[in-house]
Amino acid sequence: MRTFLTATAVCLSLAACQTTSTLPQPSKPEPAKPLPAAPTPPAAKAAPVIPVQTEAQRLEKLRAALANKSVYFDYDNFSLKPQYQDVVTQNADFMKQAGKDTVVLEGNADERGSKEYNLALGQKRAEAVRKAMIMVGVPDARMEAISYGKEKPRATCQEEKCWQENRRVDFSHKSN
Repeated sequence: MRTFLTATAVCLSLAACQTTSTLPQPSKPEPAKPLPAAPTPPAAKAAPVIPVQTEAQRLEKLRAALANKSVYFDYDNFSLKPQYQDVVTQNADFMKQAGKDTVVLEGNADERGSKEYNLALGQKRAEAVRKAMIMVGVPDARMEAISYGKEKPRATCQEEKCWQENRRVDFSHKSN
């Protein structure tokens, strides 16, 4: 038994003194890599979202834009100036597009002069614009010419710049 114990002790001591091997260790198998996915085509660029505008919305937008345009007149005058023919034409073109619309032509005057005189002058200005619109094809039945005289001033100062602003015809479009 003593031999056995000696042999065991020698084996254990040799095992404790053993150096590590420089031989390459077998590597662990690598996990399987997933196959690459088929290349995806580049994403199509999304077209910008443009809100769809109904015909009624489009016409309302045009009505609002035309409401900001007026025809202006010289002092004590109701002759249509050539520089405002494009305003008349834009309104006439709109009337042709908006088949059932009507327009009220609102004649105005500055504060100088009597109430009666300014009402008459405002009416003559509205009639001058109505006649110009008839000339470019708007049916008379779809227009009304009225006068506010000096009752609806746009500007209230006592200077020429304000008086010029008040000598005008406004367009008030109505949808039917």
